[in-house]
Amino acid sequence: MIVECIGTPGAGKTTLLPVLADFFQAQGLQAYTVVEAARPFAARTIWGKLICKLLPDRWQQPLLWQLYYHLSKLYQLWFFMQHLRLIWMVFRFQRRRPIDAVDRQHVLFWFFRHAGTYAFLKAHVRPNEVLLFDEGFIHRVVQNYASEGEEPNLFHMLDYIDLLPQPDLVVHPVVDRFICEERVYARGLWERFRHKSAAEVSRYILHAHTVVQEAVEHIKRRGWTVVEVNNDDVETAVVADMLRYELTQLPQIVITHTTVEPSKRSLMTR
Repeated sequence: MIVECIGTPGAGKTTLLPVLADFFQAQGLQAYTVVEAARPFAARTIWGKLICKLLPDRWQQPLLWQLYYHLSKLYQLWFFMQHLRLIWMVFRFQRRRPIDAVDRQHVLFWFFRHAGTYAFLKAHVRPNEVLLFDEGFIHRVVQNYASEGEEPNLFHMLDYIDLLPQPDLVVHPVVDRFICEERVYARGLWERFRHKSAAEVSRYILHAHTVVQEAVEHIKRRGWTVVEVNNDDVETAVVADMLRYELTQLPQIVITHTTVEPSKRSLMTR
């Protein structure tokens, strides 16, 4: 099972990952983030089995990480061949964007890196396992289409989404953009944003918020399974309860569950 998150920067995607992992563990499924899956999934390959069988324990973990890293690069090529139109669309659009070369390189590097990671992990995931992506393909709309110096090209973004591999579930933490901006400053600006003015950062958050909202509405229209959770100024425990409740309303992904009554102020209509 593939679960992806999407949200405005500062919305709390990464914060919700442990809640998602605990929920699926309670259903009898093994949940992994990318970092958690890297070594055990590499160990399932022929080379990984040899590493685990022939080498001392102290060498296995670093070598399995290196194996995962290099195999992901190989699987990146496989993903490119399977999704040529998507790759060409991303590359061509990014080359035309009015952003500086460093930002363009950043966007393309992490998009292509994720393609390899996704392809490798998906090829080795088992039926009783869940892969959790806090920045998967659907969340790449933020990096691919939002910046402080351009209006988002929403029509191109929708075409991009239509070419994506569809995950089994998308989780969307819903947060006011001004609260997102406050959180971004509170946790510290990304290094590549530290030279930008407050107005530029604010514009970026606004554009990111816009593309996230449009992307979520589009995947809903396309019939993707989406869970939305209010993560404004709500206590973490309340948000966790609400997310667990919303997940129990999705019988197609739930094996067994105990009904969780949401807080009156926490439940948000999907």
